[in-house]
Amino acid sequence: MRISLGSALGLLIALPVGAAAQNVDSLVGVLASPSVYARAQAVARLNLVPLQALPAGAREAMIRLLEREATGQVTYGETTGPDDETYAEYVVDLARGVLRLRDPSAVRGIAFLGIETSRAAQEFIAAHGAAAIPVLDEVWAGKERARPAIITTWGYTLASTTNGLDAEDRAVLLGRIIRAAAAYLIPTARAARTASLITLLIPLRQIADTATDPVVKNRLLAAAAELDARMAAASATDVLAQLAEGVAGICQGASGARHGVCVSIQSLTSDAQRHIAAGRTNAAHGVLSALQQRAQAALRDGTLTAFEETLVAENARLADSKL
Repeated sequence: MRISLGSALGLLIALPVGAAAQNVDSLVGVLASPSVYARAQAVARLNLVPLQALPAGAREAMIRLLEREATGQVTYGETTGPDDETYAEYVVDLARGVLRLRDPSAVRGIAFLGIETSRAAQEFIAAHGAAAIPVLDEVWAGKERARPAIITTWGYTLASTTNGLDAEDRAVLLGRIIRAAAAYLIPTARAARTASLITLLIPLRQIADTATDPVVKNRLLAAAAELDARMAAASATDVLAQLAEGVAGICQGASGARHGVCVSIQSLTSDAQRHIAAGRTNAAHGVLSALQQRAQAALRDGTLTAFEETLVAENARLADSKL
């Protein structure tokens, strides 16, 4: 049954308006109301309370409410009209209110419901590094429309210098960004720019060259132009370090013939890195040539995709040109 706006606001009419005089406990109680209008008003009022004056119980209640709304743990009987934006605005307000708490326990709720509302929400999730990866996996599996925002968040996670992301976790995220590229080109380009993924320069540029959608084409070319400047400043060592991470990412879970290709490519990449570090330029040239040929052969036999082959072969060629 739909509850009218007047009835819903009646639940709040006795509450004081001034932030300094807010009856926070009463507002927290309204967060459990079946009326979205009442919850929206309570959230708006709680957002006016200075953070230092917001008690722990109110913070916890807002975090629980966000997760409840995000995951459908509680079914509310009220519906809004087709042109009523109350719920959408309420969700944005709730996410913003929870976000200002900077509470690690809010990561799941923000990931499920807030990740599409703002860059600040995406950066909050990214700041939690490896701890946020399984949560994002859960959202990816259950909320398809959030996938572009998740890819962008992966980019922020890789770009962060303070979230403690280790090499293995970086490889995980790079692999996921690379695999997502075919279906989500624009978010992939955005993530590449955010995280300075210079190894995606040529794959993205090649796709842009054949793109028929002008919006996609322009976004990819803009990303490529930005990455091009960063690639120009990178050394062969820089290129191979990022390529090694990318290869580790795309090779996760590889089996059969693909596993054999992955072992070979990873070995050749490591050999090239060792030769360069030791100043053995001629040996590095030979290994990088072999790496290009191995990737091209893997494309022909179907063990690497065209995107993956371009990633490996072209970055081996670029690294070789920088020696």
